[in-house]
Amino acid sequence: MLEEGPWLTEEVRADIGAKVCAGAEAVGYSGLATFEFLRDAHGDFYFLEVNPRVQVEHTVTETITGHDLVELGIRVASGEALPLSQNEIEFKGHAIQFRINAEDPHTFIPSPGRLWECHFPGGVGVRVDTHAHIGYDMPGCFDSLLAKIIVWGEDRDQAIRRSRAVLSETILDGVDTVVPLHRAILDERDFLDRRVTIRYLEEHPGLLGV
Repeated sequence: MLEEGPWLTEEVRADIGAKVCAGAEAVGYSGLATFEFLRDAHGDFYFLEVNPRVQVEHTVTETITGHDLVELGIRVASGEALPLSQNEIEFKGHAIQFRINAEDPHTFIPSPGRLWECHFPGGVGVRVDTHAHIGYDMPGCFDSLLAKIIVWGEDRDQAIRRSRAVLSETILDGVDTVVPLHRAILDERDFLDRRVTIRYLEEHPGLLGV
């Protein structure tokens, strides 16, 4: 629903990165891939899975590094060498991605229908990846993702402030969306204090006042 970064310290990121590279080398993998881990309350990481492709949250990495992962993946797949080294990768600022699903924000039940109004804000630090438009018929038999809104800021606080403005200006009439839930999360104290786990929604059942 919501992804953001950077989150880890440089030391932890370097350690995980080294293990990811070792794992790819061990199986002779060459190309674009995403390694996923779960981190427990003690800071220990546990391998979850690896996918030989970008994940939906790749836009966060692109936003804070300035590099197009899809382009790089295509170039490597066509036989080219990577045009940059890991040492050339620099993170700048903080990015938050919101998955705008056509779902009831309380139950997450899909909400198919026609978009009678569709407006996504723009501006500095805002990226929108979407296929939605006025008159678009959101089907009920496919993924409910309407758009990804990615917001960048010089730091996490600025990214959150910009996100509030961006979501308040987003208009998607004709279907239910999870935008109200995103807006509630941005004002919730545990989220603001970075106390977030995979059980966040279960632990905060009253986010929308229900």
